Amino acid sequence: PRTGMSLGAVYGTATRTVATACASTPKAVHRLAFRLSQQVFGPVRPRSSQARHVSRRRALAIASPLVLTVLASSTSTAMSSASAAAAAARGFPAPIVVPPPEGGAASAVCIFLHGLGDTGHGWADVASQMPIAGVQWVFPTARTIPVTLNGGAKMTGWYDINDLDIDGIVDDRVQTLASADYIAALVDAAVADGVPAHKVLIGGFSQGGVVALTAALRSDKNLAGCAGLSTYLALRDDYPAALGPHAAALPVFLAHGTADAVLKYEYGTLTAAKLGEMGIAVDFKTYPGMAHSACPEELRHLAAFISAQVGL
Repeated sequence: PRTGMSLGAVYGTATRTVATACASTPKAVHRLAFRLSQQVFGPVRPRSSQARHVSRRRALAIASPLVLTVLASSTSTAMSSASAAAAAARGFPAPIVVPPPEGGAASAVCIFLHGLGDTGHGWADVASQMPIAGVQWVFPTARTIPVTLNGGAKMTGWYDINDLDIDGIVDDRVQTLASADYIAALVDAAVADGVPAHKVLIGGFSQGGVVALTAALRSDKNLAGCAGLSTYLALRDDYPAALGPHAAALPVFLAHGTADAVLKYEYGTLTAAKLGEMGIAVDFKTYPGMAHSACPEELRHLAAFISAQVGL
């Protein structure tokens, strides 16, 4: 990416594009946060052997016209008052809460954070794609903030970002930690709702993964695990001093595509190496040819990780 280009055309727009290598099935599962700018990357012309980039919501609607209606109904009526209160107290929009597929009380909770320029709604249908018995999903939405790399334009973001280059990024300590504090409050809300901390998992995509790692590594609770998709570790120099008391035992799932032009594959390998140096067990998955995206194979691996860590 060229320095100074609009994040509306790069960082936020590229989120969850279905990658070349992972798009071998016609059941495309990811909605574009925005469309890629033709001025930046040129026209998107899928090869004939590739599946077309299809809205995840559209794909779900084709498979079952009732899915989206049921999802919307359940999330609007099952909102956790504790989660909503935690959001309101910190100036965040109320999160989307999807109850366990079988209904009833949750025995585990997965908190999953979106990327820059997206909202909790952008990932909420993941809950219907990987319905795990007993698992309640919480999809928080970031505050709307000015983004330096986007010329100061406002969009949803967990923190400000000034550059996409690994050597040029200056971590936004204040907002990164504030967002991590909010996620810690959502963990507390889950515990207040009766779910033990060791059954609570935090995850996120891109910028959301940054905050998920920050919150999980610094947590004072024995969490089930942390999952970071196409992401990196911010505030690296804080560690290991900033690690929480249970960080050494925290299972971490990291996934990155080799063709990521937004947060390069090197971000993922360096993050995995840094965590490994601190004695943290990392399951690092590589997806050849995948851009700043997610794919069905990755989601299957994510579902398996969640199921294994929450013990359901």
